[in-house]
Amino acid sequence: MKNKFLKIIFGLALVIGAWLFLRLVIGGPEDDWICVENQWVKHGNPSFVMPESGCGERVELEEVPVVNSEPELIEEKEPQIILLDVPFLAQAPLGQWENPVYQNACEEASLLTAILWVRGVKSISKEEATEELKKFAEFETEKYNNFYDHSIVDTAQIMKDYFGYHNIGVRENIFAEDIIAEIKNGNLVIVPVNGQILKNPFYTPPGPDRHMLVVIGYDSRAEEFITSDVGTRHGEKFRYKKDVLEASIRDYPTGHKEPILEIKKAMIVVKK
Repeated sequence: MKNKFLKIIFGLALVIGAWLFLRLVIGGPEDDWICVENQWVKHGNPSFVMPESGCGERVELEEVPVVNSEPELIEEKEPQIILLDVPFLAQAPLGQWENPVYQNACEEASLLTAILWVRGVKSISKEEATEELKKFAEFETEKYNNFYDHSIVDTAQIMKDYFGYHNIGVRENIFAEDIIAEIKNGNLVIVPVNGQILKNPFYTPPGPDRHMLVVIGYDSRAEEFITSDVGTRHGEKFRYKKDVLEASIRDYPTGHKEPILEIKKAMIVVKK
């Protein structure tokens, strides 16, 4: 009898427990507002008014910005001015323009400028330059029997013979762009020119018809070559318009005032 009574009690407890589970856990709170098909439905006797929002509303997610995984390409701009660090000297350092040795020393002064740059020499005194150019002329007189004019090819050979420097080359049929390309590559350029076309105000009029100078830079904004013009004491970083310098380039034969029979545009490229 006692066991039967306990079974009944246990059974009632199970029924009550199941009802409470269904009612409170699955069925939700007794007194509340339940969202059914996007509408609030009273469940039991809730103690607060019906909510005004939150039933069936879609929550918009913030868009995630698209990030380009490819690396950004940054265009590197070329510098507007390219200028090599080259010492300056005039072919008549002490102003001795009447002396034939210095009056005709444009090739030698250009080569001396180039070798100083190659060796990393930042400057040279006028006295030192005067002595060096004198030795240069003595060497040319002994070896070539001529210290006057030298063609572009012979000038390059003198660089090799006198200084023993061979990292140079001669290029013919050139244009301004060829000079610019060499300057951009960090090379020094020596060009033979008709100085009368350059119209440098510091030349003795009308200017030398056979001359050599050193191109040490280029200004792309102004379209100007920057030169070390040994033909005047004002020639340090002297500028010539791109088209003017190109027009003036003209090789001349070795000798003394030998006739120029053709227009040949050439340059010496000096590399470190």
